[in-house]
Amino acid sequence: MRIKSQNFIKVLNNEISERRRRMRKIEHERKQEVYLRVPEILRIDAKMKAIALDMGRQSMAADNPDEIIKIATSLIDKLREERNIILTRNGYSIDYLDKQYVCSVCKDTGRIGKELCRCVIQLAINTAFEDSGLNPNESFNNFNLDLQRNQRDRNAMSKIRDLAEEYASSFPNCEKRDLLYFGEPGVGKTYLLNCIGVKLLERGFSVLKISAYKLIQLTLDTLKADPDERPDYLLPDFLIIDDLGTEPMIQNITIETLLSVLCQRQDSNKATAFATNLNIGADDDQVESIQSMYGQRFASRLIAPREVRIQAVRTTNVRLSI
Repeated sequence: MRIKSQNFIKVLNNEISERRRRMRKIEHERKQEVYLRVPEILRIDAKMKAIALDMGRQSMAADNPDEIIKIATSLIDKLREERNIILTRNGYSIDYLDKQYVCSVCKDTGRIGKELCRCVIQLAINTAFEDSGLNPNESFNNFNLDLQRNQRDRNAMSKIRDLAEEYASSFPNCEKRDLLYFGEPGVGKTYLLNCIGVKLLERGFSVLKISAYKLIQLTLDTLKADPDERPDYLLPDFLIIDDLGTEPMIQNITIETLLSVLCQRQDSNKATAFATNLNIGADDDQVESIQSMYGQRFASRLIAPREVRIQAVRTTNVRLSI
């Protein structure tokens, strides 16, 4: 995947440089701390460095450098074992003085082979949309069933929460990739999707949570801006579109934009989740539904039982119980 935005490339280069600066500072401070507390470690490190340098000089001049390298490597390995014992004896982990990285997956290079690392994709998302849109305090760890007014609602929400956590734990190998949460305002649809998003971020996946209103507003803004700088909704592994149905209905823009985003992501096997107060049925002409508001093409993509896990949330409004 390529990210063409010049603004992002500048942000990425600055971020990589800052990561390396921060990590070098941490490495230096750790060495100073350990060398001061445990001078024996300083002596061992100096000895390993001297052996490595001597090995390099001798192997360049030797007829059989492999034997020199083998002997030197054996000596360094024994010193490293001694070093590890001393470190653990003094309360440190054996990797405490190893080279440090912000992202241990790509080792702060931004790439894994020819592909961009997920940390870079998340950085691109944060750059384009200002942040991921997630509230870190809304997580499964902070999930409070006591907000439900009665035991029936607590039992119902407990089952919904467990299914959401199961989805987040098994992602991306879920039976159904996309999610649709629908129900009355204040029942916890957004909170549930935020919990899933936070869990996926913790697991190393890229996530964006954006309201349908903001998505359409960004579309309008980019019509006036450089097309190369427009947000790429294919970037995140998991896209949350919140409050579907509250965005302005602008002819030739709203439905077409939402349909385009959903189609592109489904065709690219990227997971998308929606939260809405709209009804999913079309039987009652008096009730606004996804089909009546967006039409058959969008509804057939969003309400597809084989592809989408559709979850009704029918508990009472928790905002009114606080």
